[in-house]
Amino acid sequence: MLEGFICCMRERAQLERQYARGLLHSLAKLQQTTSEGAIPLPLEAVMSNLQHRAEQCAVLAEEIDQDVADTVERMLEQHAEVSRRMHLDGVSLMRHWHSANQGVDGAEERYLQACSAAELEAVQCAAFSALKPGEWKQLAERTIRASRQAVAAEKDFQKAFHKFNTSVDLQEKQMAAVLDAAQALSQQVVGVFDTSWLRNVQYDIDSGVQALEDSDSLQDLQAFMQRNRSKVAFPLKKIWRPPWDANAASDSGFSQAADLTWRKSEELRPLVRSLLNRKGPDSNHSDENSGLPNEEEVRRLCDLLAAKASEPAGHEGVTGGCLARSAFCSAIRAELSLSFAPDAPVRSGEPPQAAELSEDAFEIAVSLFQAALDGADKDSDVWNGRDLLVLSKFLQLQDSRKDVLLRVYNHPLWSRVTFWEDLLLAGLAEAHFQLVLSRWASPSRRPVLLSNHFNLKEAPSYPEICEPSQPREEDAASAKREVQEVVMTPFLQRYMAYMVSLGINFEQARGSAVRTLRKHVELLGTSHEAYLQLITHEANAMPLAFGDEGKRATR
Repeated sequence: MLEGFICCMRERAQLERQYARGLLHSLAKLQQTTSEGAIPLPLEAVMSNLQHRAEQCAVLAEEIDQDVADTVERMLEQHAEVSRRMHLDGVSLMRHWHSANQGVDGAEERYLQACSAAELEAVQCAAFSALKPGEWKQLAERTIRASRQAVAAEKDFQKAFHKFNTSVDLQEKQMAAVLDAAQALSQQVVGVFDTSWLRNVQYDIDSGVQALEDSDSLQDLQAFMQRNRSKVAFPLKKIWRPPWDANAASDSGFSQAADLTWRKSEELRPLVRSLLNRKGPDSNHSDENSGLPNEEEVRRLCDLLAAKASEPAGHEGVTGGCLARSAFCSAIRAELSLSFAPDAPVRSGEPPQAAELSEDAFEIAVSLFQAALDGADKDSDVWNGRDLLVLSKFLQLQDSRKDVLLRVYNHPLWSRVTFWEDLLLAGLAEAHFQLVLSRWASPSRRPVLLSNHFNLKEAPSYPEICEPSQPREEDAASAKREVQEVVMTPFLQRYMAYMVSLGINFEQARGSAVRTLRKHVELLGTSHEAYLQLITHEANAMPLAFGDEGKRATR
């Protein structure tokens, strides 16, 4: 419109020049007719008026050209570059926002998929590893791999999330500057029009003068923006939501396995309770409830733990021996923890305090553990073998420092290289499914059996990338921790200490740990070197395997 206005003003200036030339031409003809005699006074007045009007038209033409057309044209030349840069800035800002929006949407989708896959693998590993010795390695490897993928996906999502919200902040800040500049340009155009046009031609555009005085440049600019605004939604920040809000709960049979273990554990708890001389929920210490199990009950359970007796497990691929050993360990852990406060410190599934048994009960416990270890050795049952190792230290003979572990100290299982290699892989899988289930799985969907493996209160929670006002279910201290690929548990930290406590030479234990970790370089990826440093301790820095126990003599 301003370019059209300039053309109009130049044409008006040209018309004024032509009018001036026409007046001067008419004046020259008139002067020729009066050159030979005196000029009458009325004619002289007409000639003088023509002369003055011609001069005014010439001056007006020059002023319109120089003060109006040239001024507005120079202003447009200056504003053209500014407007172009403003437009490019606006387009660049919108392009940056769209790119960040697409990036965060894609990263969020990959993150949610990775979390869902990791949760499924972790729950299956936790539920079936102790029940299916033939499949636990595949479950463990898939869990570690899915956990590492979830870690990488979360880091990518955090970067995209922060980039998007930063782009929104930049959009709000820079777009405000762009619109302020546009408003300033609009007001400057009106100012030039006002000062140049009115000063020169106000004598014959009274209606235009009134229109200019009544105009409101800000209101006109707002009306222009309303007519030409984009239909794209205004950029708004995204608010963090936990991945379990978007992922639907999945089952895949693990709840059935958890229920199976729980029911079997409840069957064994009265027997375990009688061994520990603990009071049941509905008992009064009568002989029926507090007496030790008879020989037949002990023999039947030993056969089941040792996988000598066949008993239907009730779930495809689960053997009766594995189910019995898993339920036996769960029952012991539950009974040992029953008499203590819920917030008592628990280390990687260990009970808070050892139980003292009578001599007869201690002998029965030894026979049960011996049978369970025989079954674990026979079935290559690493997960339950690990629990038997940990729990055997917490059943002690009354008024003595002897414990069940001392009586099964020479069991062949502890001397098998494959058992310790598999035990390290199991520990790594446990650490990763602990991370997955505590960070990316809904607390309401965590099976009850997982509390046997770790303390959820000590596990890291989802990342602190939400708005300050956004509520969180986890404590703030743990929420601020950044997710890491290297996940350690007390069991992994004391892995070599367990080997040394069972008579294995320190150098042999260290060499076994190094070989096993190097065997899984492809699975662990970049975290391999970190695990080497964290698990393979020096002799003087190795923690004790069982709290304040004394060091055992090595073979």
